[in-house]
Amino acid sequence: MLAGCGGNSGGGNSGGGTTTTPPASNSNQDEDGSSYGIDLTSAEVQPMSEERATRERLEETVREWLEGATLFLDNSEMSKRTYKDFVDFIGCDATEYYFDVSRNTRVYTWRAEGADTSKLGVWFEEKNGIWSLSFTGSTNL
Repeated sequence: MLAGCGGNSGGGNSGGGTTTTPPASNSNQDEDGSSYGIDLTSAEVQPMSEERATRERLEETVREWLEGATLFLDNSEMSKRTYKDFVDFIGCDATEYYFDVSRNTRVYTWRAEGADTSKLGVWFEEKNGIWSLSFTGSTNL
């Protein structure tokens, strides 16, 4: 299991916990999550990974890694972060994906294990051919 990830969705696997195993071994990781067979242009919410991050790991992502920020100005260090950077930090792929047509952004959502209402949404916009961080939003974290 990857750092910060527990069991599969809905199970509330209390044995997940946080480990120090590096996430590089996850064969599903790619730059945009497309290995799940998702349509990156679809506005419909599409399921991705059943593996869930712990609520604590999502809280840490918001509080420490993103420093509490929700908007990221172009050319800032944080605005250069990609989906893969989030997977590497959180330790697992997103739970679901959709394309936000009104903002022309890719939206990935991580839901906490055992708590569907605790989630982190991350919007990526294309900048110079790379989909990088634009803004985030979280609920119950």
